[in-house]
Amino acid sequence: MIYSIPYLIQSVAAQLATAFPGVPVHDSPTQQRSGYPCFYIFLRPSDIRDQLSARDMRNIALDIVYVQERNTPDANAALYSVAETLDELLDVVPYSDGSSEDPAPLHTHERDYSIEDQELHYRLRISQRVSRPVTATPMQTEETDVQIKD
Repeated sequence: MIYSIPYLIQSVAAQLATAFPGVPVHDSPTQQRSGYPCFYIFLRPSDIRDQLSARDMRNIALDIVYVQERNTPDANAALYSVAETLDELLDVVPYSDGSSEDPAPLHTHERDYSIEDQELHYRLRISQRVSRPVTATPMQTEETDVQIKD
């Protein structure tokens, strides 16, 4: 299975679609009005740490922004409801790279949310150990150090 950011965003978008059918999910800001409500998925600062045996620990942080029409009655109550749904929905994300394999469950960490400028920002981090490709370097020459004792 290939672990990449585009597939991760697609997997999160597919998970959002299960609880919010018909609500569009975008991975970048749209130039034209996309309609309300909608989700945006943004990358936050992430890192890669070396592990043993050609493995890396990839920590990918996401900010899922829920935007609804502004200045509506009970707007905050609707945002709190969406945040509660996201808490239950995004505990585990079924990750798929489009292959025929079953989705792999990715557990999320450090989940929190805030409401800023009448938008819900739901932040989470996914840590996944991945293998990096290793190409073996065959031995080209042999060094010999032959010494004969007298």
